[in-house]
Amino acid sequence: MSHTLYLAAGDILRALRGAACPSSALHLYSLFRLRLGPSVPPDFAWSAAAFALKPLAAASSLPLLSHFHGHLLRSNLLAYPHVASSLLRAYSLLSPPAAHQLFDQIPPATCNIYVLNVMLASLCRSSDLGSARAFFDDIPDKDIVSWSTMLTCYFSRGHLADGLAFFRSVTFTTDIGVDGVMLATTLTACTSAGLPLPFCRAIHGYAVRGAIPPSMHLGTALIDFYSKAGRLDYAARVFALVPHRNVMHWTAMICGLASHLRNNEAVQMFEKMCQRRLQPNEMTFTAVLSACVNAGLVEKGREFFKLMVNRYCLEPNIHHYGCMVDLYAKAGLLEDAYEVIKTMKVEPNVIIWTSLLAACKKFKNFEIAIQGIEKALALDISDENAGLYMLISDLYAMGGRWDDVLKVRRLMDEHNVWKKRGLSSIQVHEPQDLSSVVVR
Repeated sequence: MSHTLYLAAGDILRALRGAACPSSALHLYSLFRLRLGPSVPPDFAWSAAAFALKPLAAASSLPLLSHFHGHLLRSNLLAYPHVASSLLRAYSLLSPPAAHQLFDQIPPATCNIYVLNVMLASLCRSSDLGSARAFFDDIPDKDIVSWSTMLTCYFSRGHLADGLAFFRSVTFTTDIGVDGVMLATTLTACTSAGLPLPFCRAIHGYAVRGAIPPSMHLGTALIDFYSKAGRLDYAARVFALVPHRNVMHWTAMICGLASHLRNNEAVQMFEKMCQRRLQPNEMTFTAVLSACVNAGLVEKGREFFKLMVNRYCLEPNIHHYGCMVDLYAKAGLLEDAYEVIKTMKVEPNVIIWTSLLAACKKFKNFEIAIQGIEKALALDISDENAGLYMLISDLYAMGGRWDDVLKVRRLMDEHNVWKKRGLSSIQVHEPQDLSSVVVR
């Protein structure tokens, strides 16, 4: 291949690698094949095919993927493991049965560890735990990805004790070097299960002894764990030790501060993050807006919401809108709160209407309340939100509309949503025996 063609192929491959939509990917791939023709080196050919498959999978179009599959068969490109694993991953996201069928057709020579790990991930998502574990056990030379995928499968399906036993077997019976991702997966599962502080700190101790740095995943998991355990001092220490802090570390720290009502510190940390030219994400704004709600910082909240939309071009979701409604409602700015609801690009939920109507009751504003009551009653109100009926009944009584009070009471009878008194919302679970799987 001439030097000119080599440069042209490199340019197209770089563009293809960054292609986001399937039409662009297919156009670039066709251009690549036309420019180079039969002279294309094998490494260039399979790289182009693998790059094109990623946006095709994201398009969620099984016919389009099947069409490209036919081209790969005709071009004999499925003999390359990277292409086979990319196609298998695409099928596993769109049609697990098709992925399983494809795997059975892949020649043994092509079935390397990359292909096997993709198939394992597909089984972990779409099949029963036993099938996934049986496939895992049959993988001859398991790597860290194989072990991490199976570990995630245990935790995602709620098998905490089995997952911890599996993690223990990695550390004691294999030569696999446990990395930050696997430790973060384990720590997140333990945090979600509410395991005691010493148990979770043992995982941190394992990382320290193994000189595993608090990188993106592990650092974020540690900050989140210590924040939820009420040890913001430890969370701050981990945050300070992270070598290259990114948006996830900052967000975890802001969430921790906001959840413990250290609202001014959360706002200050958010502002410091912006000063360092790190782009906040949707979760960051949810955390800082919650801090503004808790502290009653109306102008700051208004400023941050505008910042999210205008500077960072993020689309507000139901949580952001809910924060703004709550912020204005608690400050008595009911007109502003209702304006947010009217201009929302998503349908307001029960929580948002409850926030507005509760503020209307508090500030005795029946005029705004009556505009929202009909829309709130049109929602599907569950038992846990039965208090909304009582709130609406009180608002009708405040406005002297006693006939409507009776209608709401009859509605509560019809839907059987009278609030049960004397029952705890805390569910009691049988404890799992974790004594044999403590991390040492």
